[in-house]
Amino acid sequence: MIRFIQLIVALSLLGGVGYFILQDAMNASDDGPKYKYLASKYRPESEEHRNLYLHHASMQDIPMPVGNWEAFAGPSRHFLLKVNEKGGFVLSINPNANDTSEGAITGMLTITGQAFKAHHVVGSAKQIIPKSGHLIVKAYSDSEYQVIHPQTMEVIRFERIAG
Repeated sequence: MIRFIQLIVALSLLGGVGYFILQDAMNASDDGPKYKYLASKYRPESEEHRNLYLHHASMQDIPMPVGNWEAFAGPSRHFLLKVNEKGGFVLSINPNANDTSEGAITGMLTITGQAFKAHHVVGSAKQIIPKSGHLIVKAYSDSEYQVIHPQTMEVIRFERIAG
C-alpha cells in the first residue's frame, strides 16, 4: 500500500513538472524561430555590377588572358591568376598572408563580350566570384588586364608575370 502511494505521488510530481516544461517550450517557440539559419559567405553580385555586365556583354569579345598574372589591391590583397589555353584558371587570393582571407579557386573561363564567365568554380575563395560568374574586364593589353571587383567595384590591375 505504501509503495502504491509513493508511485501515485511520483507520477503526479512528474506530470506537474512535465506540464510546466511543455508550457515553457510552447512559449519559447512564439518568441522566435526554433532554428537559426547561418548566413552564407557567398555574396551575390550587386545591382550596379549586374547593369555593368549587361553593358559590357554587348561589346566586342576580348582575348583569353593565357599565362600567369599578378595583381595587388591594397597592402592586404594579393592576387595570382593562371589561365591555360582552354580557359581553365586558378585564382589565388592573398597566398602569402598569415590571415584568414587566404584562399584559391579553380574553374573554367569563357568569354562573353568584354567579360569572363567563370563556370564550375571550386575553392575556398568563392566570395570573389559573383553568383552569376561574370568578371568584367575594364581594359586589356598584352601585358595588363584590368578587372572590376564585383563587390567593391574597384579596378584590379593584373600584370603579366609569365607565359
